[in-house]
Amino acid sequence: MTDMKNPQGLVIDRYMPDWHFRERHWVKVGAPREEVLRAAREMTWREAPVARILLAFTRNKLRPDGRVLDDFAMGGDTVLELSDSELVYGGIGSQAGPVSPDRPMAEVFRDYAEPGCTKVVFTLHLARGVLSTETRIWATDEETRRRFGRYWKVIRIPSGMIRIALLSAIKRRVDVRSGNARRQA
Repeated sequence: MTDMKNPQGLVIDRYMPDWHFRERHWVKVGAPREEVLRAAREMTWREAPVARILLAFTRNKLRPDGRVLDDFAMGGDTVLELSDSELVYGGIGSQAGPVSPDRPMAEVFRDYAEPGCTKVVFTLHLARGVLSTETRIWATDEETRRRFGRYWKVIRIPSGMIRIALLSAIKRRVDVRSGNARRQA
């Protein structure tokens, strides 16, 4: 369930073609694209308790019935783009907290380069029956890159566990819906 060859032409590449740190995971799903992406948008923290517990250390209270992607957006991450097969979220952070640019995040994200910041982009991508997630991080200067590198050594494994939990929750949601649809037919 970890790491697969990165398909070309992903929307995430428009926002962060290069990165300093990256985490990728995937799961096979056997459902139409619309069902999988709907399941991703509707997934709640109750369906991914491991992710909720691990994120509780870094985010304010996550309500069990709160939608995961909505809470990411409320936590400073912004929807950068939604395509037919990819959901892309991104945010910029500094030592002082989330950065809120004067213009929409999607317009400034790629070229933002203020020193002392990290840019994070997270995606869910569906292609050929494989739902993947990728997180990329870019530090805007060398000191921030070194500092984040130390942090990354600590959080990389829990970060991966969160991604795997989210993918598993989406797959379960799709499988339940597909099973219910088959039984009703």
